[in-house]
Amino acid sequence: MRTWLSFALVAAAATTLAAADKQSGTLESAIAALGADHITSIEYTGAGKWYQFGQEPNPNLPPPQYDVSSYIATIDYATATKRVQMAYTETVDPGRLRPPPHDQTADEYVVGDVSWITGRPGGPATGLPVASIPEPKNVEERAMEIWTTPQGFLRAAAENHATSTPTPDGSEVTFLMGKHKFVGRITKQNEVLKIHTWIDNPVLGDMLCEVAFTGYRDFGGVMFPSRIVRTEGGKLRLDIRVSSVKANLDVHVPVPDGMRAAMSAPVKVTVDKLADGVYWIKGGQWHSVSIEQGDHIVVVDAPLDEERSLAVIAKTKELIPNKPITYLINTHAHFDHAGGVRTYVDEGATIVTLPMNQAFFERAWRAPHTLKPDRLERSKKTPKFETIMHGKDVLNDPQRPIEIDRQVGTAHNDAVVMVYLPVEKILIQVDAWNTEAVTAPYLDTIGGDFVNPYIVNLYDNILRLNLEVNQIVPLHGPRTTTMPELRKVLLLD
Repeated sequence: MRTWLSFALVAAAATTLAAADKQSGTLESAIAALGADHITSIEYTGAGKWYQFGQEPNPNLPPPQYDVSSYIATIDYATATKRVQMAYTETVDPGRLRPPPHDQTADEYVVGDVSWITGRPGGPATGLPVASIPEPKNVEERAMEIWTTPQGFLRAAAENHATSTPTPDGSEVTFLMGKHKFVGRITKQNEVLKIHTWIDNPVLGDMLCEVAFTGYRDFGGVMFPSRIVRTEGGKLRLDIRVSSVKANLDVHVPVPDGMRAAMSAPVKVTVDKLADGVYWIKGGQWHSVSIEQGDHIVVVDAPLDEERSLAVIAKTKELIPNKPITYLINTHAHFDHAGGVRTYVDEGATIVTLPMNQAFFERAWRAPHTLKPDRLERSKKTPKFETIMHGKDVLNDPQRPIEIDRQVGTAHNDAVVMVYLPVEKILIQVDAWNTEAVTAPYLDTIGGDFVNPYIVNLYDNILRLNLEVNQIVPLHGPRTTTMPELRKVLLLD
């Protein structure tokens, strides 16, 4: 990866623009008005809303909303550095029975082409020591956040030979930074009104990101908006009301030891054999299951992105040689479980999913994937779907049939399935119980006799379907478990 920009701001932005740029509403006048010619770093603080994009209750609904009590963004333009510290709590949704909201924090970093978070591996409930965790997939988004601040956009525009087109209320400024196009609107008041750009998303392809600014005022000598609203893929991502702004801080964020190497490390997966011909293929917090049928293979879930799917496919073919992957069962459309589905389309697999998810994929995949072309973008293969009708499907096989059942009534997602192997009595489930009952009680039992409603719903569905289950396999979580342990977690035994 490359650093997005070498930032020594040109001495005279006007040399790239027409002489008319000296009037109000132009790039040159906005640079002067907002101090972009001398502001090298900025920190803004506020509160508002954050939205868990890619985790919508179903593809047609907004993302889950969180109340942000504190948001601090610290940016250094010269080194392309950003740190975000956020404290937030999920907004109560009276229409969905979710676990009680609890206070959470985030500490996110990007320095050039290196990105990481500071936290507990596997989540706060694991109790593991706080560590720096690489997040190579977030470099592009976090870098975008730097250059979609008002001063960042103006600096990058001047450095990247922007073109400027007059508009009735100011001007439209456009430039390319590497492969990324930025377009911004500048008003007659020399305020950056709106910026949009595109970044890669494994599900949505070239994804539109828009940032709007309102309520500019003087924050101790720095003109800055008092409200910032960001949308991604047409859905709200962030809505912050700014309370304070500081400029030209000494920002120094050292990259943790080993982090640069971790950014380019190949995807690794491990294997647990669940039964003959049934393999739990694990990687970090996101897992798949590969299942052998007569003359082909079925894979359950394609988490994260193409790189993860290629690693799972390679391992699957090593474990079950000389058979094609004919089906990919998609449990639901959350991005962490759907980011690699396109890879299986290119592989030639039929995607088995619920109608709502199929409609979403067909709509999403019409968008181009030019920023980071994946295999399907290059092959242009036509997706094949097998739709799960009436909430149930069976992939028949004389020795190992596979049952796919809609998990009804869960507040987590309206279109999610469980996978059951009746011969082995194995149940594969997702996002209901991450099987951390021993090491992370919060995820399973919360406060005395209150039990996580997602786990209650899982148990209710097992009873509804009259499933005889010997082994429960999560698509998140460190281990498999059993029905007796599930009953214990539910305080039934």
